[in-house]
Amino acid sequence: MASSRGVAAHRFSRRWLLVAAGAAGLVGAGAVQLPAEAVDADPDGLRRRILAAVPPYVGYAEATSRLGLPEIPQLESVTTLLTTTTRIRAFVAGPDRWRTDELILAGERVTYRLEDTEYLWDFDDDQITRVLGATSLRLPRAGDLLPPDLARRLLALAPDDPVEALPARRIAGRTAAGLRLVPVEPATTVGRVDVWADPATALPLRVEVAARSGPPLLVSEMVEVSDRLPDDADLSPTVPPGAGAVTADAADVAGALRVLDAPPAPDGLAGRDRIVDDAPNEVTELPGVGLYGSGLATFVLIPLGRDIAGRAVDGAAAAGGVVVEVPFGRAVRVTTPLLSVAARAGRGGGQLLIGPVAPDVLDQALAELPGRGRP
Repeated sequence: MASSRGVAAHRFSRRWLLVAAGAAGLVGAGAVQLPAEAVDADPDGLRRRILAAVPPYVGYAEATSRLGLPEIPQLESVTTLLTTTTRIRAFVAGPDRWRTDELILAGERVTYRLEDTEYLWDFDDDQITRVLGATSLRLPRAGDLLPPDLARRLLALAPDDPVEALPARRIAGRTAAGLRLVPVEPATTVGRVDVWADPATALPLRVEVAARSGPPLLVSEMVEVSDRLPDDADLSPTVPPGAGAVTADAADVAGALRVLDAPPAPDGLAGRDRIVDDAPNEVTELPGVGLYGSGLATFVLIPLGRDIAGRAVDGAAAAGGVVVEVPFGRAVRVTTPLLSVAARAGRGGGQLLIGPVAPDVLDQALAELPGRGRP
């Protein structure tokens, strides 16, 4: 893990659990291709500038993905995020001071970040939650699909992979310079990552992620953007009259990732080391959860209780999954162009494996997982 690629993957792992999870999708509207000479930008220099800073901005983005994931118990929010169009407002003052709003039919879900503290507002629950500490891994959320966040995370995972210039495009009323990253890691399902950014500020305005062949599978684009600091009032968590306010540990809001009796995650799977977090002391670990691999070929292990594991395997099988022979229990794997998902169930519980890796990687990992009893 001493290489720059390993360090980048490690940093990414703390921010977003399902690495580069995409959708079998379509290109969003509003990007008009211009002649390549419209912007003179060095792709290596543009990548360095994107990774070096988080410029302030206020804007609105749409991310479209249609992955076709099977029903995964307790991960319905993730499935929705990766199979529909997500609409997001962003108020960003810096890397540790921002707010994102996921706009939903019933209202909105808001996440505030103020230095080392997060606040979560859920319109449905009519409650704001102050989150203490952090977990080394977490599930993806709407703000992760914002073009600036998505671009920085994906580019950071492969900092030494080659990039080339793309023709400029007109995005959110401005001309954006483009670059394409083609991963060199053979085990990843990601074929290319295309990014267009403002050449003046290096703020990413559009991201496309494609598999080894075919059109983009995940597209995120700024529809409106303003290069300014957000107002202080927009970054201050407020509790509406009559709403609840609670404080919770980060592990308590981890949802499906928190299985208290889960055995420790193996140190290695499928020939890949577990990425070990060197986070500060306030980080709360999640039993049994592990991230493996490097660069854009990374997958996560999530422990499941017995009932949930059985339902996950049944759901994967109903979605046309392939049965995988394992030493203990039963297992099924589902493959999409950009994402592989596998579930195993046994008498003592089970596991979910997911990531942008080739199917045989998860098959090998399933075979190596220690058993907790027969089905």
